[in-house]
Amino acid sequence: MITKTKIDSIVISAIKAIIKDHKNFDLDSFFVGPNATIESIDVVQIVSFVEEKLEELGFEGFDLFEKVFECQNLTFSEFSILILKILEN
Repeated sequence: MITKTKIDSIVISAIKAIIKDHKNFDLDSFFVGPNATIESIDVVQIVSFVEEKLEELGFEGFDLFEKVFECQNLTFSEFSILILKILEN
């Protein structure tokens, strides 16, 4: 079983690896939606990064893109919660 803390760590790693001025972002920053300030390509890269890290941990076959874009607003913390819910099902 994976914890939210571990998923948060993966998401934070993705933010640091993908977003150029990552110091302006934290788990409470908006990931998708009208309040998000990151580019769509960054969203795609972050989701891909997270999926790759989850696969390395043995969680394979998850497509997070569809679930992410079903949400009108999503903070990075809510993204972690969404991931946890998907993995628990």
